[in-house]
Amino acid sequence: MSPLTTTLALLLAAALPQSTATPSNPTATFHSDALHLDYTYSSLFKALPAVADQTLQSEKDKATGAVAKAAVTCISLPLTATDSTNGFRMISIMRLDGTCLGRPTTSGELAALATTSLTDSLKRFGDPQIGSTAYFQIADHSAAVLSGSVRSEKYGTAFYGTVSCLIQGTDAVCWEFMASKCSALPELLAYPIQFEGQPAQPLIPAKFAQACNP
Repeated sequence: MSPLTTTLALLLAAALPQSTATPSNPTATFHSDALHLDYTYSSLFKALPAVADQTLQSEKDKATGAVAKAAVTCISLPLTATDSTNGFRMISIMRLDGTCLGRPTTSGELAALATTSLTDSLKRFGDPQIGSTAYFQIADHSAAVLSGSVRSEKYGTAFYGTVSCLIQGTDAVCWEFMASKCSALPELLAYPIQFEGQPAQPLIPAKFAQACNP
């Protein structure tokens, strides 16, 4: 199980019971000096840093062998947030620190990272349908993206997810988006990212949003 998978389970437990009226929609910004980026998203999302801490501790406790334990210590979850004002929506960011690992993540590894994260998350709810990986450039950074969906008997709804991983220096950074409504995903994919010295642009181009049935 990947850290993003454990995060999803904890966020669902925390967020699903809390449905409220939709307030105004200003924005919030995630800033990282280490990653040299700013990421803007709706302030309807509530950041849950305690869930991230619990997730990482759970992964460390489950890791077996020196290599696996060392790898887990190189993973961080700088942002985990949910919005349950209208269904369920989740944003989670995972950083794989290349300096900590002792080697940089390559662009050839992005597809496997994205596929593992999305597949593991959706498999919690049933037999997922996973699309094919697509590749793109964002502000000169190599990136990979794929989407999928699954029907959850436990929650009585479908979940739709998209994961995108990109290279930033020696690190890999993955965004995972999850929603109980397919129509909610395009907005999440369009939230802007701004790398240091570059103009802001959508994290994931609109053409990579999965098609939704009417």
